Amino acid sequence: MKRERTLWQSTLDNGHSLVVTKNFGWILDGDAKVAEWAWVNYASGTWDGEGGLFTAQAISDDVDDLYLQFPKESDLSIGLVLSDRIESSIVYQETAAVGDAGWVRVFVRRNPDGTMFTQSLGFNVDDVDRNELETFVLELESSVREAVGMPLT
Repeated sequence: MKRERTLWQSTLDNGHSLVVTKNFGWILDGDAKVAEWAWVNYASGTWDGEGGLFTAQAISDDVDDLYLQFPKESDLSIGLVLSDRIESSIVYQETAAVGDAGWVRVFVRRNPDGTMFTQSLGFNVDDVDRNELETFVLELESSVREAVGMPLT
């Protein structure tokens, strides 16, 4: 993959640098890369300006939630820049209620290489029958694939 242009850069509370590109975030200590992540791995982000903390919820269990600590009272643009990177990888999404109080959201996302894929995220679905939930998610996934012209699986 070709090197991506830096869109935005800032300093974290611990002195490391945060570099934001179209598809990735990096934490650098001098020239050494400390961490790297793709924006497509996160569903959303929130910014606590008073505490200087940006958090993003990971979509899958094999990716950790993202916690970026900036100096307290940092520029409000931090939350906007980082949330924009997450949201820019979302091509389309649908959310539907399931069970008594749960919901499922299915995303169509664009990988850094341009290919599209689907992800699903559930909330408060622990009490929903597993077979019913799987059928529900597959139907919602078919709906979003059809909406963007992706092949149905």
